[in-house]
Parts: sequence; C-alpha cells; structure tokens
Amino acid sequence: MVNGMAMLIKELLKNIKQCITIDYPAGTWPGKKYSQIVPYGRGMHEFDEEKCIGCGACASMCSSKTIKLIDEEGKRTVSIYLGRCIFCGKCQDICPEEALKLTPKYELANINEEKLYVKNSLNMVKCESCEKFIFTEKQINTVKNKVLENLKPETKEKMKLDIEKYLKLCPDCRKILSFKLETHPRKLY
Repeated sequence: MVNGMAMLIKELLKNIKQCITIDYPAGTWPGKKYSQIVPYGRGMHEFDEEKCIGCGACASMCSSKTIKLIDEEGKRTVSIYLGRCIFCGKCQDICPEEALKLTPKYELANINEEKLYVKNSLNMVKCESCEKFIFTEKQINTVKNKVLENLKPETKEKMKLDIEKYLKLCPDCRKILSFKLETHPRKLY
C-alpha cells in the first residue's frame, strides 16, 4: 500500500512537470509507445495521377456510394467524399491500374468541407461523329494497348487500324458506322 502510494505520488509529480497529452493517433509516452499506425491501414485515399485512367471501376464498386464520376466541360473528375466513406478498401482492390491507395493518414477532421474530398481530374475525348464526350484519353490509350498486346502479329495489324477508328467513336456511333468504316467483326470471317 505504501509502495503504491509512493509510485502514485512520483507519477503525479513527474506529470506536473511535463505535458501528458500524446499525439493522435500514434503518439508516444516517454519510454512507451501507446498506439501504432499499421503500414497497411485504411486511412485517407490517394490517387497516383500518372496511373489513374478514370475508368470508374472504383465508383462502381463503392458500397457507400461515396465515389462519384463527374463529367463536365471536357474533364472527368473522380471525387471521393471522405465524410461518407467506410474505408472498406474495395476501391483500392478493384482498381485495374493500381492507381488508388488507402494511406495511413487517419486525421481527417477539418473545418473546410472541400478538404474532405480527394479528387483526380482527367481530360476527355469527343466522339468524332456526334461530338459527345465519351471517355478519357488515358482510358482509350490503355484499352488500345491492352487489346493489341495479346493478339497474334497478323491479327494485330488488322485490328490496330480498326481500333484507331473504333475508339474515337461513342457506342451509338460505333453501331451506326461499323459497316461504313469497316470496323465490324464479320470481315474477319
């Protein structure tokens, strides 16, 4: 009992001399570590702007509907609202280009609502026929490269010309113009 009281008084005197508030979420107490941030934790999202193609796979997988694709004035913006996110990590798992990651940044409180959004903007391409905005430039180039890399060389040359025409059109114009531009698959049979 006396030893316990002596230890308590010693700790009280020690704590009067120094601040006892530790940093959140991974502060340390002298000599002891009170919490840890694990490197694979699920905190704030981060886009790799070089890798993101704006395909929208993350938005389609988001169970809390916090990821939105906003298409306006030739730009596609992938927007994540952190105030609604449940940090499940499905968006990170489904991203085909590994462009979206959850970081170990957990302190998200902010007075400015705009800082609760993580955004990435990409340029879009217009359909050459009807001039509607269709896909992002990066998405078109990625699709073209992925389709061509798995074809045999003799088929690759034929398809390369078709893909150049095909990917510059919206889905509606592709249907209408496929025979006129000879991009239909029947010509291969």
